[in-house]
Amino acid sequence: MRDGTRASRLIAAATTAVGVIVAIASVAPQGQPNPQATQKSVLDGVFTAAQAERGSAVYGARCAECHVGADVDRPPLTGAPFLDRWREDTLDRLFEFIKTRMPQPAPGSLSDAAYLDILAHLLNENSFSPGSRELTVDALDSTLLVGPNGPQPLPSGALVEVVGCLAQTPGREWVLSRAGRPSRVRAGNEITAAEATAAAQAALGTQTFTLQNVGESGTALPGNGNAGQKVVVKGALTQRDSAGRIHVTAAKAVSGTCA
Repeated sequence: MRDGTRASRLIAAATTAVGVIVAIASVAPQGQPNPQATQKSVLDGVFTAAQAERGSAVYGARCAECHVGADVDRPPLTGAPFLDRWREDTLDRLFEFIKTRMPQPAPGSLSDAAYLDILAHLLNENSFSPGSRELTVDALDSTLLVGPNGPQPLPSGALVEVVGCLAQTPGREWVLSRAGRPSRVRAGNEITAAEATAAAQAALGTQTFTLQNVGESGTALPGNGNAGQKVVVKGALTQRDSAGRIHVTAAKAVSGTCA
C-alpha cells in the first residue's frame, strides 16, 4: 500500500508540473511581437459619442468656414486621402498639427479639451466607432491611426525614417540592407541628436531599400559612404512590386558597424 500511495503521489505531482508548463507556454510570447499588432488603435473606440458631438459644434463654429465650399484648396478631412496622409502614425502627430495650425487666423487659441473634441469629431466623420472613454492627451502617443482594415503598409510618397546597414550592390547601387520597418516622420530635412540616439539602439530587420538621391549632386552619403555602417535615413517611400525605394532627404551614420 505504501508503494502504491507513493506512486500515486508521484503521478499527481508530475501531472501538476505538466499542467503548469502548459499554462506557462500558453501565455509565453512566441518571438518578438509586432508593435503595430499589439498597440491600441482608433478601431478600439478611443473617443465617446458625446465628445465627437462637442467637437462637431466647435468645428462648425471655428473650423468649417475654411473647410467647406467649392473653393477649398486644403487637404480633405475624410476618406482615403486623409487616412493615407495620417495612418500608421500615432494620434499625437495629428493633434499637434491641428493645435499649431488651427483655426486660422488664430492657431493654438483653443483649449486642449476643444482640440481633443475636434479630433474625436474627425475620427467620427471617418466612420470610426466611439467607445466608452473620452480621448485624452495622455492617450494620444499610444493610439495608432489606422484605416478600417487595421495596420497596413505605408503608402508610396509617405515621408519615413528607416534604420539599417549601408551597402552597395555589384551594380554600385547604394541600398539599406537589414533594415527595420519604416516609420512615419513629419520633418525630413534633418536628423536630430535624439533621433540618432534612438536609431543607434534600434533593432535591425530583414528588409532592403534602394537609396535614391544619394552621392554626387544628391544627399551626402552617411559616414562618408563606408559600407557596413549602421545608418538612419529619412525620405519619401516608394513601394513597387515588393521592392522598396527611398528618395533620401537626410541621412546619418549612427554606428561604425552593423554587427
